[in-house]
Amino acid sequence: MTRYLFAGPSLPDAAALAGDDIVVRPPVAAGDLLRLGARPGDVVAIADGYFHQIRAVRHKEILDLLDAGVTVLGAASMGALRAAELDVYGMRGVGRIYRAYQRGELTADDEVALLHGPADEGYPAGSEPLVNIRATLDLCVREGLLDAAAASGFVTALARRPYRLRTYPDVLHLARAANMPDADRERLRELFATRAVNRKREDALRLLGVLRRLGDARPDAARTITKREPTGFLHRWRLGARSIDTADGPVAEMSVLRACQLFAADYPSFQRELVFGALARECAEACGPVATSPIDAALAHSQHRGVVPDLGALEPGDLDFLDPWLTPAERTASPVRDRVAAFLVRSFNIAPGIPADGLALDGLRSRPAVSDAARIVNAAAQMNEQVRRRQDDFDIHSLSADRILAYLAERWDAEPRDLEAHAQDRGMATLDVVVAAARPYYLLAKYNPGLVDLRMEAPRAVPA
Repeated sequence: MTRYLFAGPSLPDAAALAGDDIVVRPPVAAGDLLRLGARPGDVVAIADGYFHQIRAVRHKEILDLLDAGVTVLGAASMGALRAAELDVYGMRGVGRIYRAYQRGELTADDEVALLHGPADEGYPAGSEPLVNIRATLDLCVREGLLDAAAASGFVTALARRPYRLRTYPDVLHLARAANMPDADRERLRELFATRAVNRKREDALRLLGVLRRLGDARPDAARTITKREPTGFLHRWRLGARSIDTADGPVAEMSVLRACQLFAADYPSFQRELVFGALARECAEACGPVATSPIDAALAHSQHRGVVPDLGALEPGDLDFLDPWLTPAERTASPVRDRVAAFLVRSFNIAPGIPADGLALDGLRSRPAVSDAARIVNAAAQMNEQVRRRQDDFDIHSLSADRILAYLAERWDAEPRDLEAHAQDRGMATLDVVVAAARPYYLLAKYNPGLVDLRMEAPRAVPA
């Protein structure tokens, strides 16, 4: 069993407090749980998480861990928010902040938000979470330094401000504006400086205690694991979390795949092998062996499943449904077998709404193109960064989609009207996918075309 704790400004000393038997991670962000490698019986505790400058951890990622038999706890900050939203699905909430959200006493996400500095400086706070200020003002009311109406008014005023503009000095400014006597304001100042309530830290410490106790207990072998079918989004997020190690550090596998799809001249052949091989395996498992070659098995399977009519007994109009998947030349000049084969490649998904990217990534590992594609990924990132340093407003997302598509049409030797079919032959379903995939590489490819020449297979040696 491995225990993980995602913590930051709520518990900046988490590493020292946790000891050697708990793996402490920085605040969680989108993709981190998918990259974690947690296994059934492990425990993941979330205190803090990013949400503004970095994408927040997704609900589906937490559900994916729960489905895999991982215990997930939440408290204090992002953890409390997600636990209040997902406790009905098995996530466990800890602490007073979680309970306040779960009961509806707190509703705004930014109650737990704050501005803070970097991890290597201990996440120094630049603002105060409103949930802490609430608790401190409640203490002031109990001790007679404020009446309930004044405390409520201060909270209401602060709640209208952005989270980064909430501090205890701001409370004192509000008190001055409300004509609070100097002596009373001084007592408030002293309490803020010496006894301010840190509700987020309190709950993070509770979370750490629960994490220790769960780790010391034996896993519940009888626990029921729910299996949900992954959505298309989750499928893509899982693939996006995969990486390969290179001499220049880890590189996202999806980036390597996109480079191959865009620039490998022989990628369409690779895609055909993937699709026909997958359909042939499915046919052998479901229907029994019927043909010797993958393409014949794929064609046969398309008929077994009723996707394509019997090619030996076609009636007029039986294959009209293929037309949207074919180029004008293919519709009129290609043999029936070739038209059906093109349709199978271009329409192929491993499940409804889920493209075959995972299948392609698995097939890539043994191909010589991987290391070359990884170099392209790194070179493109370096070039884009150099341009960004010279031009502050540079953004790859502002690059013209029309120019990108015109460049690829020329590179793929494709008529512009046939570009989507060529993209589908390379495993990319739409031109929107193509543009998004190509933007990071456009400048490198446009001005250094030789650097992006790829082949999925190593060139055969020519005999002397």
